[in-house]
Amino acid sequence: MNPGALGNVGLSLAVFFSAAGLLAVIFSWSLRDARYVRVARRSALLAFLGTLVAFGALEWALLTDDFSILYTARNHTSASPTWVKFATLWAALEGSILLWALLQTLYTWLAGLRMRDYWTSPVALGTLFVIQLFFLVNVLFVINPFTPVPNPPADGPGPNPLLQNHWMMAVHPILMYLGFVGLSVPFAHAIAAMVTRRYQTWVAETKWWLVFAWGFLTAAIFAGGWWSYEVLGWGGYWAWDPVENASFIPWLLATAFLHTAMVQERRGMFRSWNFALVTLAFAATVFGTFLTRSGVIESVHAFAGGPVGPIFLGFLLVILAVGFALLGRASSEVQDAGSVSFWSREGLLLAGALVFVTMAFVVILGTLFPLLVEAFNGAKVSVGAPFFNQLFVPLGYAMLVLMALGPVLPWRRADPETLRVVVWMTIALVLGTAAGLAAGWTPWVSLTVGLFLFNLVALGWLILNPIVRRSRALGGVRAGLGGLVGAQRRYGGYLVHFSAALAALAIAFSQSYRLDVQKTLEIGESWQVAGLTITVHALRAVEESHRYSVIADVELSGMGVLHPRLNYYRASRTPFAAPAVAYTLGKDYYLVLQAFDRENARWATIRLVVTPLVFWLWVSAVLMVIGTVMILWPAPRPARKSAGAGEVGV
Repeated sequence: MNPGALGNVGLSLAVFFSAAGLLAVIFSWSLRDARYVRVARRSALLAFLGTLVAFGALEWALLTDDFSILYTARNHTSASPTWVKFATLWAALEGSILLWALLQTLYTWLAGLRMRDYWTSPVALGTLFVIQLFFLVNVLFVINPFTPVPNPPADGPGPNPLLQNHWMMAVHPILMYLGFVGLSVPFAHAIAAMVTRRYQTWVAETKWWLVFAWGFLTAAIFAGGWWSYEVLGWGGYWAWDPVENASFIPWLLATAFLHTAMVQERRGMFRSWNFALVTLAFAATVFGTFLTRSGVIESVHAFAGGPVGPIFLGFLLVILAVGFALLGRASSEVQDAGSVSFWSREGLLLAGALVFVTMAFVVILGTLFPLLVEAFNGAKVSVGAPFFNQLFVPLGYAMLVLMALGPVLPWRRADPETLRVVVWMTIALVLGTAAGLAAGWTPWVSLTVGLFLFNLVALGWLILNPIVRRSRALGGVRAGLGGLVGAQRRYGGYLVHFSAALAALAIAFSQSYRLDVQKTLEIGESWQVAGLTITVHALRAVEESHRYSVIADVELSGMGVLHPRLNYYRASRTPFAAPAVAYTLGKDYYLVLQAFDRENARWATIRLVVTPLVFWLWVSAVLMVIGTVMILWPAPRPARKSAGAGEVGV
């Protein structure tokens, strides 16, 4: 059996078992028979295995240079390195939707194994089956990558050259899809809760899935920023590109939900809010998929326009219609338990959620506005970084304030001890800002430094105060430190907050004090700039199986020789810059080969970008992922005391 036939068999089986699983949960719901849920779980596993077969078949075709199917003929070349061949599966429309379908079936199967509530399980599983059927049917009938080619070519053009320029493209899309697809599970739980009118308990059931998806989405956004920094040659990591924005919107909405969900668990409040946020977060993933695959926007991240654009738009509208129709009924039946004081943890958590929702609205507005203007009057307008920055700077400062105060304040209302801590935090804020101004930094950067210290004092108190109290109560520091065992979820949250504050500091400095210069140098000539001596020693050409490269050997005083290059690919006449970066704790030194002497290799134009604290942005990403893992890590179960050890049996 060839890859094309095997892939179609796998997809057909996946569609069949997905439909069978959906039918089983419908029977379970209508007949009130839990046995059909077990049938649905088995169907979910078989649908995943069928999709895995199709995924493996497409990889088989790519790794063996089989050009008899449409996907490889359009997007593959036999000259690609093995890792590029493997990653080519998600480098174009059809393969990327197949990857989405694979992960969707995996999530459906795993989520089904964890569902234990008889009333909500059929509806939640049914929702997931509907979602995966949507993707599988599209792959099988609309954008089938296994369509046979009547006269297979001897070779193909290969994937987009930008996707071959860095190994991160074998990682970043996987992380992004794990985050996007993972948000379908909380959405399914929310739909089930609204249908069955079980408005309270669903948050505890779904929060683990939300944190799991949020962690992958966070890692994906940072990985995409690093890819942009390492590959595109412009010296930055975020450009408010429409597709970057499309990944940011669900992250913002999911972050808002993570905070309001804590209030619902603790005090039974914000239930309507949480239904709305989860619905919007999942809808935002479909919106992002529509943007990247409809051809309505131009971006280095976007796929060419295809037939799925209107289909995804229709699916998005269905999600919103169903979600908000159920929300309308739920809102009329739900009453929050108690009132909210602003000067309390729940009050600030709500304020923080409002900040994140406002951020999401700003990103949606800035992303859609050019499309709407063009649709109505044909004019082409752009909304660039100045618009987003002007609105995000004050929102970001509000986030930093609330992020520090929220965990410090107790539930219901603040007490005198908390107010004393807030005073110390405010002193740190004032001193940090004043020190920044005295050092000659801009007011915005100085305020960011002050807010970083504001958060640092808050986190220090949150960590040390329980240790001190426990030490006093139990008579020793060792006993006080023992309270850290089993509290990794709380401290994981603190680490995430610290990482966000560190990222804000790195962003403020890197955006405010960036030096960008360039100069044409003769071979052997030196250039004195930014306290460095830059010397171009040589230009050389390197030919690889899939590309031709021109490399400059450039020495930076004290940092050795770097090798910026221009890569030429067969599928494009335009060279693609591959910058070289010298990472240091204080500044990054970023070199780009802009142009060179094509006749005699006697000169080269070198661009230098010096950016402070970018290294700490990547450190904050790693710390944020570690914090997320700590939150997800199961807490150790307390040891049971043996009988006769002095306890009284009940």
